[in-house]
Amino acid sequence: LTHEIRGTLDRHTILKTTLVELGRTLALEECALWMPTRTGLELQLSYTLRQQNPVGYTVPIHLPVINQVFSSNRALKISPNSPVARMRPLAGKHMPGEVVAVRVPLLHLSNFQINDWPELSTKRYALMVLMLPSDSARQWHVHELELVEVVADQVAVALSHAAILEESMRARDLLMEQNIALDLARREAETAIRARNDFLAV
Repeated sequence: LTHEIRGTLDRHTILKTTLVELGRTLALEECALWMPTRTGLELQLSYTLRQQNPVGYTVPIHLPVINQVFSSNRALKISPNSPVARMRPLAGKHMPGEVVAVRVPLLHLSNFQINDWPELSTKRYALMVLMLPSDSARQWHVHELELVEVVADQVAVALSHAAILEESMRARDLLMEQNIALDLARREAETAIRARNDFLAV
């Protein structure tokens, strides 16, 4: 998984690959990623493994269950009835499988100050939710929770690299636009100077 997500700097590929590999490795019924919206007041369902629900559904970011997960760097078991876990069709009397959630730190280039690391308050988090199959006697084991925590950290690193690349490409494009504008202004100035000199010569 680390090899796959480090082999690309496209955030969509990183996240889709993560869900697919986790789903396959842990035999999950569903795996989903909730990303913060632009306002930072909500989490939006952005990626799902089985795509049982359309992406775009949002929940308030200040829900107690989200605060609980965001305040810990561990993978935590959460209620299958919590808003971020209600993503599968309710099939009769089936007992929902155990659900685990873990935060994924999201860092952007603007978070980094010169010779300094970002303050914790500047961090934003995505939420990864992993569900065991319904009507299953399976429970989450300690080594599986540790694996989820390590994967969340790896995804955070890969996403930060992708964000830095995106920011640097935006900066490069902006610089190119500025250079083009400066070149155009220089040519216009040279044309004006030539016209003035021609006029004075006449």
